[in-house]
Amino acid sequence: MRPWPLRGTLDFVHVLSPTELLVSIVGLMAIEILHLKWIWLTEWTCRRCRLKNLECECRGRWVRYL
Repeated sequence: MRPWPLRGTLDFVHVLSPTELLVSIVGLMAIEILHLKWIWLTEWTCRRCRLKNLECECRGRWVRYL
């Protein structure tokens, strides 16, 4: 048997304010958009030259920096 009884403890939980929650959601959406852009650049191929979009020069450099 244990020498002390098991009791749960409740720690203080930080509740986000509506502003912090909005900033968090917008930040996560921006990260996800950048992630999808990275997938598009590295995994998909150009229809014109059949190279990966990251290596393709058909559309110009601006597409990579968008």
